[in-house]
Amino acid sequence: MGVARRIVFPVLWLVVFAVIAAALFKLAFLDGLSAQAETQVPSAALQTATVQAVRGSITNTVDVQGSVVSDPAVPVRSTTDGMVVYLDAEPGQRIEKGERLFQVRKPVEEQLVPEPAPAEDAAPVPAAPRYTYVDVTAAASGTLASFPVLLNQQVSVGTEIASIDPGTFSVQGALTTDQQFRIMDRPNTAEVSINGGPAPFACSDVTMGKTTPAAEGISTQAQAPAQPAAGQPAAGQGSGTVSCSVPAGVSVFAGLGAGITITAGQSLDAVTVPTTAVQGAVQNGVVWVVTAPGAWEERAVTLGLTDGQTVEIIDGLTEGEEILLFVPGAEAPQDGQQMMYGPGVMGG
Repeated sequence: MGVARRIVFPVLWLVVFAVIAAALFKLAFLDGLSAQAETQVPSAALQTATVQAVRGSITNTVDVQGSVVSDPAVPVRSTTDGMVVYLDAEPGQRIEKGERLFQVRKPVEEQLVPEPAPAEDAAPVPAAPRYTYVDVTAAASGTLASFPVLLNQQVSVGTEIASIDPGTFSVQGALTTDQQFRIMDRPNTAEVSINGGPAPFACSDVTMGKTTPAAEGISTQAQAPAQPAAGQPAAGQGSGTVSCSVPAGVSVFAGLGAGITITAGQSLDAVTVPTTAVQGAVQNGVVWVVTAPGAWEERAVTLGLTDGQTVEIIDGLTEGEEILLFVPGAEAPQDGQQMMYGPGVMGG
Protein backbone atom coordinates (compact mmCIF):
# COMPACT_ATOMS: atom_id res chain seq x y z
CA MET A 1 0.00 0.00 0.00
CA GLY A 2 2.74 2.38 0.84
CA VAL A 3 4.55 1.60 -2.40
CA ALA A 4 1.42 2.27 -4.51
CA ARG A 5 0.91 5.63 -2.82
CA ARG A 6 4.49 6.62 -3.50
CA ILE A 7 3.98 5.82 -7.24
CA VAL A 8 0.59 7.63 -7.66
CA PHE A 9 1.68 11.02 -6.28
CA PRO A 10 4.48 11.63 -8.86
CA VAL A 11 2.14 10.64 -11.67
CA LEU A 12 -0.46 13.14 -10.50
CA TRP A 13 2.12 15.89 -10.36
CA LEU A 14 3.23 15.07 -13.90
CA VAL A 15 -0.38 15.32 -15.12
CA VAL A 16 -0.84 18.71 -13.40
CA PHE A 17 2.36 20.10 -14.91
CA ALA A 18 1.35 18.82 -18.36
CA VAL A 19 -2.04 20.60 -18.14
CA ILE A 20 -0.39 23.83 -17.02
CA ALA A 21 2.15 23.64 -19.86
CA ALA A 22 -0.61 23.03 -22.42
CA ALA A 23 -2.58 26.02 -21.13
CA LEU A 24 0.43 28.32 -21.28
CA PHE A 25 1.22 27.17 -24.82
CA LYS A 26 -2.35 27.93 -25.95
CA LEU A 27 -2.32 31.40 -24.40
CA ALA A 28 1.13 32.30 -25.74
CA PHE A 29 0.77 31.05 -29.29
CA LEU A 30 -2.68 29.99 -30.44
CA ASP A 31 -4.78 32.74 -28.81
CA GLY A 32 -2.19 35.43 -29.66
CA LEU A 33 -2.16 34.47 -33.31
CA SER A 34 -5.95 34.45 -33.42
CA ALA A 35 -6.19 37.94 -31.86
CA GLN A 36 -3.56 39.31 -34.26
CA ALA A 37 -5.45 37.92 -37.25
CA GLU A 38 -8.70 39.45 -36.00
CA THR A 39 -7.16 42.95 -35.70
CA GLN A 40 -6.07 42.83 -39.33
CA VAL A 41 -9.63 42.40 -40.59
CA PRO A 42 -11.45 45.75 -41.05
CA SER A 43 -14.56 46.00 -38.94
CA ALA A 44 -16.42 48.33 -41.35
CA ALA A 45 -16.07 49.68 -44.87
CA LEU A 46 -15.21 53.41 -45.21
CA GLN A 47 -17.76 55.64 -46.96
CA THR A 48 -17.00 58.66 -49.14
CA ALA A 49 -18.17 61.88 -47.46
CA THR A 50 -21.19 63.40 -49.17
CA VAL A 51 -23.51 66.34 -48.58
CA GLN A 52 -26.90 67.41 -49.83
CA ALA A 53 -27.64 70.71 -51.55
CA VAL A 54 -29.78 72.74 -49.17
CA ARG A 55 -31.54 76.09 -49.22
CA GLY A 56 -30.05 78.91 -47.21
CA SER A 57 -29.05 82.56 -47.17
CA ILE A 58 -25.61 83.85 -48.18
CA THR A 59 -24.16 87.27 -47.41
CA ASN A 60 -20.99 87.98 -49.36
CA THR A 61 -18.80 89.82 -46.86
CA VAL A 62 -15.11 90.51 -47.44
CA ASP A 63 -12.79 91.76 -44.67
CA VAL A 64 -9.73 93.75 -45.73
CA GLN A 65 -6.94 95.26 -43.66
CA GLY A 66 -5.70 98.69 -44.77
CA SER A 67 -4.89 102.20 -43.66
CA VAL A 68 -5.99 105.81 -43.93
CA VAL A 69 -4.38 107.80 -46.75
CA SER A 70 -4.61 111.47 -47.74
CA ASP A 71 -6.41 112.06 -51.01
CA PRO A 72 -4.01 113.29 -53.71
CA ALA A 73 -3.80 116.94 -54.72
CA VAL A 74 -6.00 117.97 -57.64
CA PRO A 75 -4.06 119.62 -60.50
CA VAL A 76 -5.32 122.85 -62.10
CA ARG A 77 -4.50 123.34 -65.78
CA SER A 78 -4.78 126.40 -67.91
CA THR A 79 -7.74 126.28 -70.26
CA THR A 80 -6.46 128.93 -72.67
CA ASP A 81 -3.39 130.58 -74.19
CA GLY A 82 -2.43 134.12 -73.29
CA MET A 83 -0.91 136.40 -70.71
CA VAL A 84 -1.83 136.47 -67.02
CA VAL A 85 -3.26 139.92 -66.23
CA TYR A 86 -4.94 139.36 -62.87
CA LEU A 87 -4.29 137.12 -59.84
CA ASP A 88 -7.09 136.26 -57.41
CA ALA A 89 -5.44 133.75 -55.10
CA GLU A 90 -2.18 132.86 -53.36
CA PRO A 91 -0.62 129.64 -51.98
CA GLY A 92 -2.16 128.40 -48.74
CA GLN A 93 -5.50 130.06 -49.38
CA ARG A 94 -8.76 128.16 -48.93
CA ILE A 95 -10.74 128.14 -52.16
CA GLU A 96 -13.98 126.64 -53.40
CA LYS A 97 -14.59 124.71 -56.59
CA GLY A 98 -15.31 127.09 -59.48
CA GLU A 99 -13.69 130.09 -57.77
CA ARG A 100 -11.48 132.21 -60.07
CA LEU A 101 -7.73 131.81 -59.59
CA PHE A 102 -6.44 134.18 -62.27
CA GLN A 103 -7.42 135.86 -65.52
CA VAL A 104 -5.77 135.49 -68.91
CA ARG A 105 -5.83 138.02 -71.74
CA LYS A 106 -5.87 136.51 -75.19
CA PRO A 107 -5.55 138.40 -78.49
CA VAL A 108 -8.50 138.11 -80.86
CA GLU A 109 -7.55 137.22 -84.39
CA GLU A 110 -8.98 139.73 -86.85
CA GLN A 111 -11.04 138.40 -89.72
CA LEU A 112 -9.89 139.58 -93.16
CA VAL A 113 -12.58 141.92 -94.49
CA PRO A 114 -12.03 143.85 -97.74
CA GLU A 115 -11.76 147.59 -97.11
CA PRO A 116 -11.80 150.53 -99.59
CA ALA A 117 -8.37 151.72 -100.70
CA PRO A 118 -7.21 154.78 -98.74
CA ALA A 119 -6.63 158.09 -100.50
CA GLU A 120 -3.13 158.65 -101.82
CA ASP A 121 -2.44 161.47 -99.40
CA ALA A 122 -3.94 159.77 -96.28
CA ALA A 123 -1.56 158.30 -93.67
CA PRO A 124 -2.14 154.60 -92.75
CA VAL A 125 -3.86 154.15 -89.37
CA PRO A 126 -2.94 150.92 -87.47
CA ALA A 127 -5.90 148.87 -86.29
CA ALA A 128 -6.46 148.81 -82.55
CA PRO A 129 -5.67 145.36 -81.01
CA ARG A 130 -8.62 143.40 -79.70
CA TYR A 131 -8.52 140.99 -76.73
CA THR A 132 -10.70 138.50 -74.96
CA TYR A 133 -10.43 137.68 -71.26
CA VAL A 134 -10.69 134.15 -69.88
CA ASP A 135 -11.03 133.15 -66.21
CA VAL A 136 -9.17 130.05 -64.97
CA THR A 137 -11.07 128.52 -62.02
CA ALA A 138 -10.44 125.97 -59.27
CA ALA A 139 -11.15 122.38 -60.25
CA ALA A 140 -11.94 121.38 -56.64
CA SER A 141 -12.42 122.80 -53.17
CA GLY A 142 -9.52 122.81 -50.75
CA THR A 143 -6.26 124.54 -49.94
CA LEU A 144 -4.14 125.99 -52.75
CA ALA A 145 -1.03 123.88 -52.25
CA SER A 146 1.05 125.34 -55.09
CA PHE A 147 0.44 128.40 -57.26
CA PRO A 148 3.56 129.50 -59.17
CA VAL A 149 1.69 131.80 -61.59
CA LEU A 150 3.06 135.34 -62.07
CA LEU A 151 1.58 138.51 -63.56
CA ASN A 152 2.39 138.96 -67.27
CA GLN A 153 3.32 135.30 -67.50
CA GLN A 154 2.49 133.57 -70.77
CA VAL A 155 0.51 130.38 -70.28
CA SER A 156 -0.63 127.76 -72.75
CA VAL A 157 -3.50 125.30 -72.86
CA GLY A 158 -2.93 122.23 -70.68
CA THR A 159 -0.12 123.70 -68.60
CA GLU A 160 -0.37 122.71 -64.93
CA ILE A 161 -0.39 126.00 -63.09
CA ALA A 162 -1.61 125.03 -59.59
CA SER A 163 -2.54 122.15 -57.31
CA ILE A 164 -5.28 121.96 -54.70
CA ASP A 165 -5.08 119.84 -51.55
CA PRO A 166 -8.66 118.67 -50.94
CA GLY A 167 -7.96 117.97 -47.27
CA THR A 168 -9.97 114.74 -47.45
CA PHE A 169 -9.05 111.16 -46.64
CA SER A 170 -9.69 107.67 -47.96
CA VAL A 171 -9.22 104.20 -46.53
CA GLN A 172 -7.29 101.88 -48.82
CA GLY A 173 -6.51 98.18 -48.55
CA ALA A 174 -4.95 95.40 -50.63
CA LEU A 175 -7.13 92.66 -52.14
CA THR A 176 -6.24 89.08 -52.93
CA THR A 177 -7.35 87.61 -56.25
CA ASP A 178 -10.08 85.66 -54.47
CA GLN A 179 -11.42 88.83 -52.83
CA GLN A 180 -11.39 90.71 -56.12
CA PHE A 181 -13.54 88.04 -57.76
CA ARG A 182 -15.98 88.10 -54.85
CA ILE A 183 -16.74 91.83 -55.12
CA MET A 184 -16.17 92.28 -58.86
CA ASP A 185 -19.03 94.02 -60.69
CA ARG A 186 -21.30 93.87 -57.64
CA PRO A 187 -22.98 96.84 -55.95
CA ASN A 188 -21.35 97.08 -52.56
CA THR A 189 -21.11 99.06 -49.36
CA ALA A 190 -18.30 99.32 -46.84
CA GLU A 191 -17.97 99.85 -43.12
CA VAL A 192 -14.65 101.00 -41.68
CA SER A 193 -13.25 100.64 -38.19
CA ILE A 194 -10.21 102.75 -37.29
CA ASN A 195 -7.65 101.35 -34.84
CA GLY A 196 -7.95 103.42 -31.69
CA GLY A 197 -10.16 105.92 -33.53
CA PRO A 198 -13.83 106.81 -33.82
CA ALA A 199 -16.69 104.31 -33.89
CA PRO A 200 -17.15 102.27 -37.11
CA PHE A 201 -18.66 104.33 -39.90
CA ALA A 202 -20.08 103.86 -43.39
CA CYS A 203 -17.52 104.57 -46.09
CA SER A 204 -18.81 105.87 -49.45
CA ASP A 205 -17.60 105.69 -53.07
CA VAL A 206 -16.17 102.16 -52.89
CA THR A 207 -13.79 101.67 -55.83
CA MET A 208 -11.36 98.98 -56.95
CA GLY A 209 -8.06 99.43 -58.74
CA LYS A 210 -4.76 97.84 -59.60
CA THR A 211 -1.95 97.50 -57.10
CA THR A 212 0.50 100.40 -57.15
CA PRO A 213 3.95 100.54 -55.52
CA ALA A 214 2.48 102.76 -52.82
CA ALA A 215 -0.40 100.37 -52.23
CA GLU A 216 1.97 97.46 -51.74
CA GLY A 217 3.27 99.22 -48.62
CA ILE A 218 -0.16 99.90 -47.15
CA SER A 219 -0.03 99.95 -43.37
CA THR A 220 -1.82 97.07 -41.69
CA GLN A 221 -1.62 98.11 -38.07
CA ALA A 222 -4.92 96.34 -37.48
CA GLN A 223 -4.83 92.81 -36.19
CA ALA A 224 -3.59 90.41 -38.84
CA PRO A 225 -6.32 88.27 -40.41
CA ALA A 226 -6.62 84.66 -39.34
CA GLN A 227 -5.04 81.89 -41.36
CA PRO A 228 -7.28 80.75 -44.23
CA ALA A 229 -9.34 77.62 -43.74
CA ALA A 230 -8.23 74.44 -45.43
CA GLY A 231 -9.40 74.32 -49.01
CA GLN A 232 -9.44 78.12 -49.28
CA PRO A 233 -6.83 80.11 -51.24
CA ALA A 234 -4.09 81.59 -49.12
CA ALA A 235 -3.91 85.37 -48.98
CA GLY A 236 -0.66 86.20 -50.67
CA GLN A 237 0.45 89.45 -52.17
CA GLY A 238 -2.44 91.73 -52.99
CA SER A 239 -3.32 91.80 -56.66
CA GLY A 240 -5.52 94.89 -56.42
CA THR A 241 -6.74 97.61 -54.13
CA VAL A 242 -10.03 98.79 -52.72
CA SER A 243 -10.64 102.27 -51.40
CA CYS A 244 -13.52 104.36 -50.08
CA SER A 245 -13.98 107.95 -48.98
CA VAL A 246 -14.00 108.95 -45.32
CA PRO A 247 -17.07 111.14 -44.66
CA ALA A 248 -16.60 114.77 -43.70
CA GLY A 249 -16.67 115.24 -39.95
CA VAL A 250 -14.95 111.93 -39.12
CA SER A 251 -11.62 112.67 -37.43
CA VAL A 252 -8.76 110.66 -38.94
CA PHE A 253 -5.23 111.24 -40.14
CA ALA A 254 -2.96 109.54 -42.64
CA GLY A 255 -1.23 106.35 -41.49
CA LEU A 256 -3.89 105.03 -39.13
CA GLY A 257 -4.57 101.31 -39.49
CA ALA A 258 -8.10 100.39 -40.48
CA GLY A 259 -10.31 97.41 -41.16
CA ILE A 260 -12.69 97.51 -44.12
CA THR A 261 -15.74 95.25 -44.19
CA ILE A 262 -17.23 95.14 -47.68
CA THR A 263 -20.70 93.67 -48.20
CA ALA A 264 -21.13 92.81 -51.87
CA GLY A 265 -24.47 91.13 -52.32
CA GLN A 266 -26.89 88.96 -50.40
CA SER A 267 -28.90 85.98 -51.62
CA LEU A 268 -31.91 84.69 -49.70
CA ASP A 269 -33.42 81.20 -50.02
CA ALA A 270 -30.70 80.03 -52.42
CA VAL A 271 -29.52 76.50 -53.21
CA THR A 272 -26.16 76.22 -51.43
CA VAL A 273 -23.33 73.71 -51.02
CA PRO A 274 -19.95 73.86 -49.23
CA THR A 275 -17.16 75.44 -51.26
CA THR A 276 -15.09 72.27 -50.78
CA ALA A 277 -17.59 70.40 -52.96
CA VAL A 278 -17.10 72.65 -55.99
CA GLN A 279 -14.23 72.85 -58.43
CA GLY A 280 -14.06 76.49 -59.49
CA ALA A 281 -14.92 79.63 -57.54
CA VAL A 282 -16.37 82.18 -59.97
CA GLN A 283 -19.27 81.99 -62.43
CA ASN A 284 -18.77 78.37 -63.54
CA GLY A 285 -17.99 75.26 -61.50
CA VAL A 286 -18.16 71.46 -61.38
CA VAL A 287 -19.69 69.20 -58.73
CA TRP A 288 -19.78 65.39 -58.43
CA VAL A 289 -23.37 64.13 -58.08
CA VAL A 290 -23.91 60.75 -56.38
CA THR A 291 -25.80 58.44 -58.79
CA ALA A 292 -25.64 55.19 -56.80
CA PRO A 293 -23.87 53.87 -53.70
CA GLY A 294 -20.16 54.28 -54.45
CA ALA A 295 -20.80 55.92 -57.87
CA TRP A 296 -20.94 59.56 -58.98
CA GLU A 297 -20.71 61.73 -62.08
CA GLU A 298 -19.47 65.24 -62.93
CA ARG A 299 -21.96 68.03 -63.49
CA ALA A 300 -21.41 71.63 -64.56
CA VAL A 301 -23.07 74.27 -62.38
CA THR A 302 -23.47 78.06 -62.44
CA LEU A 303 -22.14 79.78 -59.31
CA GLY A 304 -23.43 82.86 -57.53
CA LEU A 305 -22.43 84.47 -54.25
CA THR A 306 -20.10 82.91 -51.72
CA ASP A 307 -19.27 83.72 -48.12
CA GLY A 308 -16.04 81.72 -48.19
CA GLN A 309 -17.62 78.60 -46.64
CA THR A 310 -20.70 78.01 -48.77
CA VAL A 311 -21.50 78.96 -52.36
CA GLU A 312 -24.77 79.65 -54.15
CA ILE A 313 -25.72 77.33 -57.02
CA ILE A 314 -27.75 79.34 -59.53
CA ASP A 315 -28.22 76.54 -62.05
CA GLY A 316 -27.30 72.86 -62.49
CA LEU A 317 -28.20 71.48 -59.05
CA THR A 318 -31.48 71.23 -57.15
CA GLU A 319 -32.27 71.13 -53.46
CA GLY A 320 -31.80 67.69 -51.92
CA GLU A 321 -29.39 66.28 -54.53
CA GLU A 322 -26.43 64.49 -52.97
CA ILE A 323 -22.89 65.36 -54.04
CA LEU A 324 -19.35 64.58 -52.89
CA LEU A 325 -18.29 66.84 -50.02
CA PHE A 326 -14.74 67.13 -51.37
CA VAL A 327 -13.49 67.46 -54.94
CA PRO A 328 -11.92 64.14 -56.02
CA GLY A 329 -8.15 64.34 -55.93
CA ALA A 330 -8.12 67.49 -53.79
CA GLU A 331 -5.85 67.75 -50.77
CA ALA A 332 -7.24 65.91 -47.77
CA PRO A 333 -9.07 68.20 -45.31
CA GLN A 334 -7.99 68.77 -41.74
CA ASP A 335 -9.47 66.51 -39.08
CA GLY A 336 -13.02 67.44 -38.25
CA GLN A 337 -13.40 69.97 -41.07
CA GLN A 338 -16.31 68.19 -42.69
CA MET A 339 -18.31 68.39 -39.46
CA MET A 340 -18.51 72.19 -39.67
CA TYR A 341 -21.07 71.99 -42.44
CA GLY A 342 -23.76 70.56 -40.17
CA PRO A 343 -26.64 68.27 -41.19
CA GLY A 344 -26.53 66.41 -44.46
CA VAL A 345 -22.91 65.25 -44.15
CA MET A 346 -22.03 61.60 -43.97
CA GLY A 347 -18.56 60.13 -43.64
CA GLY A 348 -16.65 56.98 -42.89
